[in-house]
Amino acid sequence: MAYEEDENEPYTRWQGFRIGQLGLCISLFLTFAVAILGFSINLLIQPTYEISTCFAKIFFFFSLVCGLLSVLFGSVACVTRLSDFRKTAKVVRHRSDPNMKSEVDQLREDYKRLGQWTWKLFKWQLVAFGSQAFGLVLTLSVTYWHRLT
Repeated sequence: MAYEEDENEPYTRWQGFRIGQLGLCISLFLTFAVAILGFSINLLIQPTYEISTCFAKIFFFFSLVCGLLSVLFGSVACVTRLSDFRKTAKVVRHRSDPNMKSEVDQLREDYKRLGQWTWKLFKWQLVAFGSQAFGLVLTLSVTYWHRLT
């Protein structure tokens, strides 16, 4: 039995790293999305509003919507991760109790589903963030192109 535990130890260690990195990545892109939203809102409240062409306004609106979606997806991903951890902890606590077998099986299904949702939300968050950043770059390019040429 001790040999099997030693054999699984590297997997357990790397699984812990993977879990920690997922949370770090969700938080990192959530921070980036909020920062870009803050920058965009700052552009809106300036006394001289430089974004005046139709294309720039469309790209800017697209960037704002994608930024809000990125923040939403990242926030929901954080909540699903917390729920996943909570259910996993209950499984670990009650897995050896024969009276709790059906509840433990249900909790296992729940945390597997929550883990899948977390990954889906993280991927959606990345797509929304990339679209947000791309929309803002297009906005700034259209608006300030004359200064570069």
